[in-house]
Amino acid sequence: VIVVVAGTAWAVVLAQVCGIVSNLDKGDAAFRQTMDELNSMMKDRSIPVNLRQRLRSFFLSNKTTQKRAKQEGLIASMSPGLRGEVVMTMNRRWIANVSFLNQFMVEASQAKIGHQRSTASAFILEVAEQMQHAVHAQSEIFGERQELYILNCGLVSHGCRLRRLGSVWGIDFVLSDTSLIESAQCFALTYVELTTLTRDRF
Repeated sequence: VIVVVAGTAWAVVLAQVCGIVSNLDKGDAAFRQTMDELNSMMKDRSIPVNLRQRLRSFFLSNKTTQKRAKQEGLIASMSPGLRGEVVMTMNRRWIANVSFLNQFMVEASQAKIGHQRSTASAFILEVAEQMQHAVHAQSEIFGERQELYILNCGLVSHGCRLRRLGSVWGIDFVLSDTSLIESAQCFALTYVELTTLTRDRF
C-alpha cells in the first residue's frame, strides 16, 4: 500500500512539474515549431542553400518581434488609464526626439490629474496605437516619404548618416508638400526592426 501511495504521489508531482515547465516554455515551443515548419517548407520547395541560410537568420532575428506582437494583446486588454501610462513609458525615448509630440508628453507628465493630463495622454495613446511594426532583412532597401521611422533594432544607412538603436527620422512626415521632405530611402546594414507612422494614419 505504501509503495502504491508513494508511486501515485510521485506521479502527481512529476505531472505538475512537467506542466509548469511546459507553460514556461510555450514561447520557445511555438518558435521551434515555426522553425520546423520553415525547414520543412524550404525542403519541399527546394530552396537553394544560400537562401535557406538567409531565411533561418531572418527568423532567428525575428523572434523578439514575434514576442512583442503577442504583448500588444496584453496592452490592449488594459484599462485606458493604465494603457496610456504603459504606452507613454514605452515610447518616451523616441517621442523626446519629435518636438511637436514631445510637447504633449511634457504636458501629460507635468499636469495634475485632470482634463489637461487626460487629453495629452489620450493624444499620445492614439498616436501610438496608429503606429505599425516593420522588419527588413539585411541588404534590403526601404523607405517612403511622409512616414516616420523609429529604429528598434539593427543598423541602417540613411543618406550619409548611420542610424542606430533609438534613432528617429522622417520627422517631416506631416508636411503635405513632398518636395520639402527629406529623402527617406534607407539601406538595411543588418536585420532591422522599426516602428513606423504614416501621414495618413496620423
